[in-house]
Amino acid sequence: MEQTRTYGFIGAGNMGSALVSALVGKRGGSNVLVSDPDAQKLETLKAQKGIVPSDNETIAKTADFVVLAVKPQVLPAVLPPLKEAFAANEDFTIITMAAGTPMQTVLDLAGGEYPVIRIMPNTPVSVGAGVLLIVRNDKVTDEAFEAFLDDFSEAGVLVPLEKEELIDVGMTISGCGPAYVYMYIDAMAKAGEKLGLDYETAATLAKATCRGSALLSELSDKSLEDLRIAVCSPGGTTIEGVESLWASDLDGVVEKALQAAYDRSVELAKQ
Repeated sequence: MEQTRTYGFIGAGNMGSALVSALVGKRGGSNVLVSDPDAQKLETLKAQKGIVPSDNETIAKTADFVVLAVKPQVLPAVLPPLKEAFAANEDFTIITMAAGTPMQTVLDLAGGEYPVIRIMPNTPVSVGAGVLLIVRNDKVTDEAFEAFLDDFSEAGVLVPLEKEELIDVGMTISGCGPAYVYMYIDAMAKAGEKLGLDYETAATLAKATCRGSALLSELSDKSLEDLRIAVCSPGGTTIEGVESLWASDLDGVVEKALQAAYDRSVELAKQ
């Protein structure tokens, strides 16, 4: 596949814009088309990233990769009017990131049997530190898939999956997880503020601690449990806090949050 391949983003919301940033970081913006009802968003992306403002029909008809960056409930309104444009595109791949929406549902709305790559990115892809869960149907060629992986290599960690149903499970961690992490950082900062620090200082400590701890866990050969034990001196301060988290059933709280997110993805798939 030639290096002049084009990407067309239908939608420029938070996640779409984050993916655009990751892609432009690797390939530049001259071959990245973006459509969105908000013209100001397009002008901002053009000024900041060098993308080409476009429209849905042009993207569907001409792009090598058509990225559906709209909410799942919007797909039934967006895709059917593009059936003829898709049919006129001789060689393209659909990329969908609609939560809880199987690839076949996307194809039914698009009116054809096309190559589809389903992804679930998280917002940190915009700074090259994200996670991209990926699955493809059997119409996606190895060449197109390798091109896609290479083009988004600066997004962060790319995780191809064997079964489509696993993407809804994985997204409860990587897709929803940033929100949980931000809540935890904020909670640590607020607790630090109550103990006497100003909020900004406490937030700086919490952010740096979460970043460093995550990096150490990636680079270390030790298990997460062993890393925790290494911080906890018997009879010390850390173990007191750890025992408080145990008493509050931290594992159960997290499991409940992930289950709720997964249940919602199942509901979306039925709509």
